[in-house]
Amino acid sequence: MTIGTYIYKGIFALSLLCVATVLAVGIHYGWRAFVADTFIVPSDSMQPTLMPGDKVKVDKLIFGARIYKSLDFTDGRLECWRTRGRRGLRPNDIIVFNYPVNDGKIGFKINYVYVKRCVALPGDTISFVHSRPVNNNYHGTIGVPDMQQQLESVPDDQLPWGVMWPILTGDPRLGWSAKNMGPLYVPRRDDIIRMDDWRKADIYRMAIEFETRKPLIWDGERNVCLSGGKPLPYYRFQRNYYFVCGDHAANSRDSRYWGFVPEEYIVGVVSEVVESIDRTTGRERKERAGLNLLYPQSPQTDENEAA
Repeated sequence: MTIGTYIYKGIFALSLLCVATVLAVGIHYGWRAFVADTFIVPSDSMQPTLMPGDKVKVDKLIFGARIYKSLDFTDGRLECWRTRGRRGLRPNDIIVFNYPVNDGKIGFKINYVYVKRCVALPGDTISFVHSRPVNNNYHGTIGVPDMQQQLESVPDDQLPWGVMWPILTGDPRLGWSAKNMGPLYVPRRDDIIRMDDWRKADIYRMAIEFETRKPLIWDGERNVCLSGGKPLPYYRFQRNYYFVCGDHAANSRDSRYWGFVPEEYIVGVVSEVVESIDRTTGRERKERAGLNLLYPQSPQTDENEAA
């Protein structure tokens, strides 16, 4: 066998190795982008459902995977489209999403994700009554009642200021708290609201500014809402939004405090715990591996699923 033959075979073998490596990398990242990914839960805001150190599987086929149109997020914009999923989100779905509020406005920040329970869909009206979420379009139990009761049982004056207040807008005139708030309409694409009250301007300011890229204020002297300095008597929403909460009601920074999650910020639905490592002891919690986290479908969810 000549030296040239050895060189040819070496080049051929190296080429095969390169192709195999590229395919392996492509399959790995393609799976993560289009099918499923994993995230590790860092905090106790979803206890007892999720524990710190749980590695969860996020199924992207349920709601559809996000495909980025651009990787330039410097101005806080997210340009993407979503593949067709098996279904819309449902109340009680646990979702992973990009935390939506940065520098006091809605803006995208990659690799900065939260995990919470969806309590209201676009077009729903959500209230909190004695710490319990009440959805006008869903009549089942939402979240973990024991944890909601735990929050309710603590006297208001014994809760830290950051837990009871500030709620949603930070304006005490709303009279809302972590225990009792609403009713609050969750924006749905193409729905129109009358901007005839300072409360609406306060509540929907970040969403409207996010969509219009114009400052929104309430002119108290003229009792009129202004967008970019011009009167805004009505507003038609351009996007769908969701309202999310942590199961640990007394210790979760969620939509009660910072507001709505734009639909395009949703990464996927948490389907199971893959493995769990106690972050204090380092012990593997084998009993949690394989825990199914998909909430059973109820009769109330079919007609309320987001398109």
